[in-house]
Amino acid sequence: MKPSRKFLSLPIISLQEGQQLGYVKSLILNASTKSLAAIVVDPKGFFKDQRIIPYAKVVSVGDDAITISKESHVEKTSSMPELLDLVKEKLTIIGTKMVTETGKTLGTAEEYYVDPSTGKITEIEISGGKLEGFLNGKASISADYITTIGHDVIISQKGSENALTVSDKGLSNSFKNLIHTTSSLASDTTHTISHYFKKDKVKSVSQLPDTKELVIVPQAGSDLPIEEETVSEIPTPKDPQG
Repeated sequence: MKPSRKFLSLPIISLQEGQQLGYVKSLILNASTKSLAAIVVDPKGFFKDQRIIPYAKVVSVGDDAITISKESHVEKTSSMPELLDLVKEKLTIIGTKMVTETGKTLGTAEEYYVDPSTGKITEIEISGGKLEGFLNGKASISADYITTIGHDVIISQKGSENALTVSDKGLSNSFKNLIHTTSSLASDTTHTISHYFKKDKVKSVSQLPDTKELVIVPQAGSDLPIEEETVSEIPTPKDPQG
């Protein structure tokens, strides 16, 4: 998916003539289809008046340029009545407040993403909302939950706040502190349990009785040879004669 800002200022190339026809000046939105209707061309001297390209005529949207088949697909706005009303409407998404059908403000649209192959809007990025005290930064919502794109407000379905995808940078400090505290508590608990079992294991080993050398005593009648004890005779000193 491509953010709308990445379209702006891209050069427009005609494949048949091999010419650069201008740059993308702005995007024309179709609120009913939630898609791009056309591209407004900044001619940079190539055309004297404002021209547009119906998005259906776009061959490809690349990282460095947008291509169309031929120069004739760049047309005058006045010659395309089906797009003229949309051009005059000047509908924008960025900077528009988003509210649910139940009246809950989700935030303000900061960006929207487009499928380059179809021109369909896939999701909208919002910021500045506050849901249950946790969301203070950025979040995104699928375009499937959007029911109306108006000049003043974008309307999303009832309960769509539960479908928001919140990034870490979009979490409030209170929620981040909660996560940090919970993680620290879990870590301390694990350390304490580990230390307890380690200490208990050392204590159990220290309480084991000292091992003694096993002495085998032969039983009576056994065939084991018994060494005879030799008693050395202690010489008795003789009385001196005389």
